[in-house]
Amino acid sequence: MRYYLDCEFNGMGGELLSLALVREDGRPLYLVNELYDADALDPWVKANVMPLMYAPVHLNDAEMAGTKLSAFAGYLHAYLKGDPDPVIITDWPDDIKYFCQCVIVGPGQMLDIPSLKFEMHRVDAYPTTLPGAIQHNAYWDAMALRHKLTGAA
Repeated sequence: MRYYLDCEFNGMGGELLSLALVREDGRPLYLVNELYDADALDPWVKANVMPLMYAPVHLNDAEMAGTKLSAFAGYLHAYLKGDPDPVIITDWPDDIKYFCQCVIVGPGQMLDIPSLKFEMHRVDAYPTTLPGAIQHNAYWDAMALRHKLTGAA
């Protein structure tokens, strides 16, 4: 299955703040790091990302988690479980980096994912005709990327 990925992070190379995946069938996962260092936030991130972190998202509790970053792996494992050949699609290389950091669970250890492929499409998902989309919110950015590449709402 194909999964559309977006991450929000604290400036170039900074701490992961949120991660969203949206499956090709539209089922999303949205994870928010609630233990970020608020005192170290980049001014642009503080002004443009943080106010949107909990922007309206159409998720139930099973699909959205506000948690500590170390718990992201468990949510990702449950979300991807049963898919023998997931393809992660993004529009920026840092998203792949942050995703990979989340699936590495210890020295020489990663989630039990037998196969994993990545695609990066250098496209701008905005402006978008996707109703409700809010730029700089990982959930909405993943939805907008899926919409841009497939036309799905």
